[in-house]
Amino acid sequence: MKWVFLVALSITLCSAMPRFPRIQYKMPEQLPPNYVQSWFTSFVDHFGSGIETFQMRYFSKNTYWTNNTQAPGPIFFYCGNEGAIEMFIENSGWIDQLASQMGAAVVYAEHRYFGQSMPFGNRSFTSPQNLKYLSPHQALGDYAYLLQNLKIMYYDAPVIAWGGSYGGMLAAWFRMKYPNLVVGAIASSAPIFHFMGSVNPEEFNEIVTNDYAMVDTNCVPYIKTAHDILGVWTRNSTLWWQLQEIFNTCTEVITYSTASNIINWIDNALTYMAMTDYPYETNFLEPMPANPVNVACSKFNNLADDATDAEILAAIRDAVNVYYNSTGNNTCNLVDQQYDNGLGDNGWDYLSCSTLVMPIGSDGVHDMFLPQPFSISAIDSYCLQTWGVAPVTDYAKIFYGSSTNPLGPLRYASNILFPNGSLDPWQSGGVLESIHANSVIGFIMQGAAHHLDLRTPNPSDPEDVVTARNTEKQLIKYWLATAK
Repeated sequence: MKWVFLVALSITLCSAMPRFPRIQYKMPEQLPPNYVQSWFTSFVDHFGSGIETFQMRYFSKNTYWTNNTQAPGPIFFYCGNEGAIEMFIENSGWIDQLASQMGAAVVYAEHRYFGQSMPFGNRSFTSPQNLKYLSPHQALGDYAYLLQNLKIMYYDAPVIAWGGSYGGMLAAWFRMKYPNLVVGAIASSAPIFHFMGSVNPEEFNEIVTNDYAMVDTNCVPYIKTAHDILGVWTRNSTLWWQLQEIFNTCTEVITYSTASNIINWIDNALTYMAMTDYPYETNFLEPMPANPVNVACSKFNNLADDATDAEILAAIRDAVNVYYNSTGNNTCNLVDQQYDNGLGDNGWDYLSCSTLVMPIGSDGVHDMFLPQPFSISAIDSYCLQTWGVAPVTDYAKIFYGSSTNPLGPLRYASNILFPNGSLDPWQSGGVLESIHANSVIGFIMQGAAHHLDLRTPNPSDPEDVVTARNTEKQLIKYWLATAK
């Protein structure tokens, strides 16, 4: 999740403007074989009287599909989240493998306002009038409309919805809102409770901190000390030249904004590495080694007990460059440009301002970050100024089941599986326990990061992830059998 879904925290100390969790996905150089790109005409507004349409992109693969008019193989339908859909195809290899075992067709649908599925072309982000159709329920409307048409081609085959992170939230909501179209959903690392009134805003960063604490008892104290040093140095203009030198910034550190962005830059990397602490090399967000949190913590190993402030800052620089520059190709650090500010980032920023306000904060006591309490007033101000919208903080309760108990809506749902990773900070808003046996199931995969179960199986996968995939397979078989 940018977050993605997605997923990491950036703390802005120089103003009241909040920054929202987001994932900077990397586009794959090429897709897995046999995926075909197609376009579908969908309505801009599924719930009004307008007739405007746009072209929505999706990819499909029929290589494994059981083409039988009487007993067609199922459709595995991935609910695209905040990015170009190719990125999710590349990083969800388990879906493809399971499709080959179960004779399933595979469809990946691109989320409106992301990738190439722009309702108003290059004008999609130019006005509140054009942006108002960017919402989870409109995206689900696209998926429902697409599926209604695809099911004709696939002989009314049963559909299993899939998704990870925000896509997992969509998969769960898809099953809840359109049970006539979807017989079951695998909602991996889906923080559907991460909304005001349903989550402790500080738990996210407590989990991030715990990931580092489990690696080395000295790691968190050093990171916390580095933050304390930066809290002082960023406010002292006579020390900015040293920050520029130590962190090898691409731009001069001559303003408080740039100085404080170094903290943002550090916190983004620390959070991303915790969220995607996979047991093998990946290129999901950035090229990273196996177990990046372990590698990052190792950068503090050579510090002496009497290490200077500058030496501690140099160590945390090296730690976060496990995320930003593990290849060694970067000649300087872009502390002022942590995202590409493309349409994908704009789309998630708007969602975070309108319908997906996910509270995250830090108290500086139970976590390794500087204190930054969650502030809805700061978000209100930022969102109104940036997008001309006011956050709908109770959106999820309104659209997917109003209840004072966050588990309430799921008591009336069925056939949804919620796998969560023990290393993933988004578990703070996840479904961690089962509501109904064989129907609405939540569990934690020990040693797993953000939707690791959806990735291509790897010999280094934790045992719990292997077990989770088998659970997914058996549940899907059960759902398909009982849906007939």
